[in-house]
Amino acid sequence: MGSHRGAATATLLATSPRLDGVGGRYFVDCNETETIDRRGDARPLHGVAHYALDPDNAERLWNLSETLLAGTCRAE
Repeated sequence: MGSHRGAATATLLATSPRLDGVGGRYFVDCNETETIDRRGDARPLHGVAHYALDPDNAERLWNLSETLLAGTCRAE
């Protein structure tokens, strides 16, 4: 992969009108990646685990992050 392609996926996700309002998905090489059960099921750096798509896990992580960061970020 050439260096000019390093940001291709991020650029696509940030600018494509086809993806307006789309969230909670994982992309690799400009394509939505498959869901995998184990790391050995896919090529390296491809695939997303089922638990990473779980909205309950996302909410727990968000709440924990807010708790851990409480008082550390202050508007100036």
